Amino acid sequence: MKRLALVVVVALLAGCSGTTKDKTGDNPVKLRVELTQGRVDEVRHTVQISMRNDGPAKVTVERVELRAPSFKGVGPVTVDAPLPVGGLRVDVPVSYGTGVCQGDELKPRSAAAFVGFAVRTEDGRLHDLRLPLPDPDPMLDKLLAIDCQQAYLDRQVTLTFGPWTHLPSGWLNGTVILKRAGFTGTVTLQEFVGSILLEVLPLPAREQTPKPYAVLQPGQNEISIPIVVDGERCTPHALAEIKKPYVFPAWLSLDGGPPLYTELKITDAERDAFKPVIDACAANRTEM
Repeated sequence: MKRLALVVVVALLAGCSGTTKDKTGDNPVKLRVELTQGRVDEVRHTVQISMRNDGPAKVTVERVELRAPSFKGVGPVTVDAPLPVGGLRVDVPVSYGTGVCQGDELKPRSAAAFVGFAVRTEDGRLHDLRLPLPDPDPMLDKLLAIDCQQAYLDRQVTLTFGPWTHLPSGWLNGTVILKRAGFTGTVTLQEFVGSILLEVLPLPAREQTPKPYAVLQPGQNEISIPIVVDGERCTPHALAEIKKPYVFPAWLSLDGGPPLYTELKITDAERDAFKPVIDACAANRTEM
């Protein structure tokens, strides 16, 4: 599994942020923390807070919170995460919320962030810790840029699927609709691709279709591209790795600028239409 990981090692010694001391002056808690994100986290809009205990005794984490000012909708998560001595990693998934975007900046820098913990030691005491993340933080910068670029594109154009026609083969015919919103210039639909399970191909040439797939000229409100959706990608490996069944990437250019990543919008109508295709494909693969 591909992961983007950023490691921050924090030794909780006297005078360091997050230090806790017992009555003898010793530090009963010494943690390491890192943020990681895998495929499932990308879909769920979460990150993993990965913790290791480098202290002298077992501790239990009872609350974690990613405190990132550049994201809203984040809050504390109550957990019961025993951390044994010896550095065994324990992961806790948390939402990082939604990026707070300023204007049309596509590559904003995230504000300084930290992870808050409530940690109970073996003597029953609860310790509040605050472990800072690096500033700048490459992971949070990346997540913020993804949200802000998508918010920017959503203000300019919409990219959706059109009505569906079920074919005797079990496949679907439909359309991809590129519609103008706030942007008045030329919008180029460079390409769209299928998900991990479903192929989405323009008609009639399918794989031989030249790129770009469509150009929305100034004064033109929308354009439709006929497509076919099939289950040819539905291999046993894909079925086992079904993390993003309904994520359909696409790339748009505005007034000849660089391609910007977006995704085709999915509604309940799409999920209902795609399910028989996936079910039929899975049944055929099982029988093979």
